[in-house]
Amino acid sequence: MNTIGFIGLGIMGQAMAWNARKGGFTIRVCNRNPEKCYPFAEDHIPVTQNPADLLADSQALVIMVTGPEALKEIIHTLVQKNLSGRVIINASTVAVDTTLDAARAVTEAGGMFLDAPVSGSKIPAQTGQLVFLVGGDIEVLERCRPLMTTMGKVIWHCGAVGDGTRMKLAINLMLANMVHGLSETLVFAQKLGLKGEAVMQVIQSGVMAAPLLKMKGESILARDFSPHFPLDLVFKDLNLILDEAGRQGTVLPATSAVRESFNSAMAQGWGRDDIGAVVRALELMSGL
Repeated sequence: MNTIGFIGLGIMGQAMAWNARKGGFTIRVCNRNPEKCYPFAEDHIPVTQNPADLLADSQALVIMVTGPEALKEIIHTLVQKNLSGRVIINASTVAVDTTLDAARAVTEAGGMFLDAPVSGSKIPAQTGQLVFLVGGDIEVLERCRPLMTTMGKVIWHCGAVGDGTRMKLAINLMLANMVHGLSETLVFAQKLGLKGEAVMQVIQSGVMAAPLLKMKGESILARDFSPHFPLDLVFKDLNLILDEAGRQGTVLPATSAVRESFNSAMAQGWGRDDIGAVVRALELMSGL
């Protein structure tokens, strides 16, 4: 396996593609918006707007798109071809049912499928420090491990197809709640007359210290909402989480409330800002 096709060149996908190339793989890229392909074309990397065109000489395809509908469209296109011998790696965060349907379609077309969403945002993607949460056949995973290690620092085999997606939804539930809790804390502290910098120092000096809280706290205090994990994608994931919770009969009252805060931020037009921009919705509702 030495030639890899990448489908989806957003914040995450483009960084993953470049890292695979730096790791010694020959790459091909595909994106619906041709502007995202320009940096690759300038470096003489073959580009296309049709995912099926990548099948001509790629032994594996890595898909990193925004959600279930985009993945469904891509899989529908791919399975019109014979996928024998090829591995389709979905790194996108989608619904469990979408993952299972995609795997079934790929298998029926003769291919192999790995359910491999990633934990990490812009900087981990750029530095090859992502965490892959993989569901699928262990032999297929081992075949793809050299590729994944160019993009990630840890590769977890979570179980069968679907378990990677399940793990990703569980992890993102916690991530959204943590950032929202930090945002509420900073808004509450400001209303009390406390300095945000002092609050962050106290948080980082005790058992609540966490890299995520440090990074997002610094960004919020600096009013830097440039997207690492865009707010609209967090909102999408919260909807996936709560939909799955409904199917499983799981009660998530705090997460339901957090989704509404993100919904408020979306309504203000902050969807393309970073996840930390949810603090702006809380500030607005608190009269700040």
